[in-house]
Amino acid sequence: MKNNYRFLALTSTLVFIIIACQLGTPTSNPTTDIGLTQTALAMTLTAVSNNQQPLASPTITPQIEIPPTQELTPSTEDIQKKIDSSNILIYEDVAGYPSLLPYVRKALESIGGHHQYVADAMGTFLNYLMSDTKWDLIIVSAEVRGAISGDYWTLITDQVDNNVALVAEVWYLDKISRGKIAPFLEKCGIDVQKDWGRSANANPVEYEMYWVEPDSPVFNTPNQVDSFRASSYDVWQGGDAGDFINLTEGSHSVILASHIRDAKQDYGLITSCLDGRVILQTFSSHDYSRNNGQDMMDLWENYIIYALTNHFMVVP
Repeated sequence: MKNNYRFLALTSTLVFIIIACQLGTPTSNPTTDIGLTQTALAMTLTAVSNNQQPLASPTITPQIEIPPTQELTPSTEDIQKKIDSSNILIYEDVAGYPSLLPYVRKALESIGGHHQYVADAMGTFLNYLMSDTKWDLIIVSAEVRGAISGDYWTLITDQVDNNVALVAEVWYLDKISRGKIAPFLEKCGIDVQKDWGRSANANPVEYEMYWVEPDSPVFNTPNQVDSFRASSYDVWQGGDAGDFINLTEGSHSVILASHIRDAKQDYGLITSCLDGRVILQTFSSHDYSRNNGQDMMDLWENYIIYALTNHFMVVP
């Protein structure tokens, strides 16, 4: 019994000392602190009266907020290294036309990586699309028109769904847009606005196009390419010039070049979609052979670098 009284006296003394210290601390709240201390004292007295040891004060573990892990954006050097080791599949169907320079193959001469160039071998192209090879970029330069359609686009869409980049020259979309390419166009948020035709004896200036996003890397990196103000095609023959593209409702695609000055929702001729991993050109490259085709080859090089850069921004 004496031990209990001694313990009670000692405990009371400690409590009063704690109260005195807390009241002397300028940063504390006296009312709150006294209330907490009185509660602790009551618990202690109860424990003593029941001939029990007082409960120990609970240990409070401070909550440390850990900032979320931030994803690092690849550096320019990292992107270049990946481009230099990339896998690129190329279909370019001008091999049977000796008068036409293979613009895509020429543009690739200054780009690193492994180039699987199949020229106009459609069967070989199909086999590579169906293979287990992990491609970084697929290029379709279909100037002969209509050859790459149907199941080809089902396979290409599957590749794009796996984060593969795509650059495609398809100036016959009005002929195939309701076929197996339709799901791809829907993913891009674009549609064919209308066919772009040439009347006989038309003025070449009537087939100009404007860069409606002139600051885009597509027109500036690594080459600066000015907009095409006239076609080099012998327009007196008449015929098909390509297709105009319009953006569908809610689309995140970007029209980069248009037939109408400042038109950013329609009359598109160069369109970027899926965060820049995909570039669609809906006119024929060889209709614009300014500077012996050098401007068009420079533009193709820009296409390829732009699509691969955006591909490697999301693919580790």
